[in-house]
Amino acid sequence: MIAPSNAIDSEESWDVVVIGAGPSGSIAALELARAGKRVLVIDKEAFPRFRIGESMLPHTNRVMERLGLMDRVRELPHVVKRGLEISFGDGRRDPAAIPFERMLGDTIKQTFNIRRSLYDQMLADVAMEAGAVYRFDDSVASIDHLARGDVRLQLDSGPIRANWLIDASGQGCVLGRHLGTRKLLDGYRNVSYFEHFEGVERPSGDRDGFATLAMCREGWFWMIPIDEKTTSVGVVLDEKLAKLIPVPANQRLDWCIENCPLVKHRLRDAVGPKTNEVVGDFSYTCEPYAGDGWFMVGDAAAFIDPVWSTGVSLGIDSGLQSARWIIDVDSGRMMAGAASRAYAKRITRLRSSFLSLISNFYDHSFRELLVSGHSPFKVDAAVVNMLAGEIFEGVPFRVRWRWELMQWFKELNRYRKVVEWIRPHSLLQSGGVALPAPQSGVVRGIKRRHRGQPSWQPS
Repeated sequence: MIAPSNAIDSEESWDVVVIGAGPSGSIAALELARAGKRVLVIDKEAFPRFRIGESMLPHTNRVMERLGLMDRVRELPHVVKRGLEISFGDGRRDPAAIPFERMLGDTIKQTFNIRRSLYDQMLADVAMEAGAVYRFDDSVASIDHLARGDVRLQLDSGPIRANWLIDASGQGCVLGRHLGTRKLLDGYRNVSYFEHFEGVERPSGDRDGFATLAMCREGWFWMIPIDEKTTSVGVVLDEKLAKLIPVPANQRLDWCIENCPLVKHRLRDAVGPKTNEVVGDFSYTCEPYAGDGWFMVGDAAAFIDPVWSTGVSLGIDSGLQSARWIIDVDSGRMMAGAASRAYAKRITRLRSSFLSLISNFYDHSFRELLVSGHSPFKVDAAVVNMLAGEIFEGVPFRVRWRWELMQWFKELNRYRKVVEWIRPHSLLQSGGVALPAPQSGVVRGIKRRHRGQPSWQPS
């Protein structure tokens, strides 16, 4: 590992300043440094550090291969991810397998799960090897001027100038907050409780390496194997419903595990802490994503619900694209305004596609179809393509029409039994907490099974 520089010449200008040393910031720094740019990366924390978001999409492998980094990934402890399994939390049904090998077309059909502290450090090391300068334990105190060729920042360590700014500050949204553009999305106000465990029962055989997703009425669990022994376990809950859980926030994961039969069974012999980490998963956007001399990348641009593990893959893709557009503009191959518009259009398209996936997941009728195992016209294969993130370069027609057919089945299933109707398991009811009435507005996303009648009422 190369030691980061601790000296910044306040009179010296940089080609690009990157705020944030996570995957999106380091990928941008690497690409820019390889192109001969003088790059400074600043991060308010020291490395290595703990981060959630250990599960990747196959698109991540594509980027790693193109950048020559897959060998570095393989040197780190990791788990090869070949798909995921999904079920309802009551544990009465075997989880349905969603293997990436079912994907349509000739594409990458596996990826990896990995401890983020190791992955993020590796990317930072590679960027420093390419010539990028890193400064940890330093923060942006103010943004004093923002224009291409004249970016002026006040850091805790002193003033700095640059030609470009890339905001990869994650949910800190340094630039979005400065510009006043950060806006929360209605209907996606969740909170996550998570920790690492050893001894968790994992999928095996042809499901070896699969992540597991368990759905409940109030939210969903993840169980992600990240190395030979360690499994990342977490639960994402509607914020208002989470507040009804009768224990402190740092003990809610254990409470939820105890009240979810499937997850409780998988963790029956597990060893881990009784307290948990807490993160607010409030989805938001900071549009516009690019402007005069600046780009927002990864979670600094937009955050969407983590259910399909899109965060890191979208982050490294946007980091790479922002760097390449800066290189093109500086070389005269593209006008700055055109680069900003093209970048913003790409991020908007990807965000819209992922939001479609996420909104479907929170639809109970779609969940029933997803776990049914039925696949007329190979619609399930199209779903696998979408869930694997194969939308970065556009959705092929063979996938698109099957996805649209799945939407039709979803609507039909509300009124006619296309697949088995399944009553969702309630964590709150299992724990002796009364569910709010649907008309109270606390229970989100109640879909109607028959006209005038809620799909499921509390029992």
